[in-house]
Amino acid sequence: MTALSLALLMALATSPSMLPCEGERLTLIPFDTVAVARAEARRTEEAVRRAVARTANTCLEPRQRTVEGLRAQGSPLSPCLDAACRTAQVKHFGAQWLVRGRVLGLGGGRSVALVLVGPDGQEHRGAFALPEAEAGTEQAAAQAFASLWEGRLPEQPQGTVVQTQRRRSAWPKVMLGTGAAALAAGVGFGLAARATENRLSEGTGGCTGEGEALRSCFADGLRKGKQQSRLANGLMGAGAVLGAGGALLFVWELP
Repeated sequence: MTALSLALLMALATSPSMLPCEGERLTLIPFDTVAVARAEARRTEEAVRRAVARTANTCLEPRQRTVEGLRAQGSPLSPCLDAACRTAQVKHFGAQWLVRGRVLGLGGGRSVALVLVGPDGQEHRGAFALPEAEAGTEQAAAQAFASLWEGRLPEQPQGTVVQTQRRRSAWPKVMLGTGAAALAAGVGFGLAARATENRLSEGTGGCTGEGEALRSCFADGLRKGKQQSRLANGLMGAGAVLGAGGALLFVWELP
């Protein structure tokens, strides 16, 4: 072997990309989205990924390998209802910790919900609001993940049962309640529109007088019916979206 070949092999062996990964192994699952464009969610995910990769004593799995692991599973990562299921998911990726996230675009703002899943299936949750300037996303993500990482529970002796309580967000209840109210209002306007339609279909529709006065009264009734119909459709659509979003967040926060 020539001196040049030997030097090349030594350089490759000492290259940072060839060095073994040191620290606790983490897998960051591609983020879910709610009311946010996929491209924007992907940019946010990459900012969080950079922040996690810079955390001391951690070894973050490359995104491509994570995606390959999801494909091998044959389906997206399904929600787990117990710690045993979450533990199996962590082991599936050959990691010690899983990081899941969801980018939310609700109420005119943007936020990110993070979940850190440990080897015992326990979850640690956090969230942060996305700043208006995209350049500040990585810093906000670093602060949020650092809080999660520092707050994770230490390993307990075998046989010790650890019970944790985590606060549930009020967003699912707020969205479900608002959605139900919007649906109820939509039904009310729909019934009013139907009543106006029935009244106008019966002769003069309750209008009195003759000539221009009768036509003006009838036209006002038509406009009122159309407005009620538009309000009914809009409220029922908004109620359905809010209800679905609230249900999704409720499932997301299941223990």
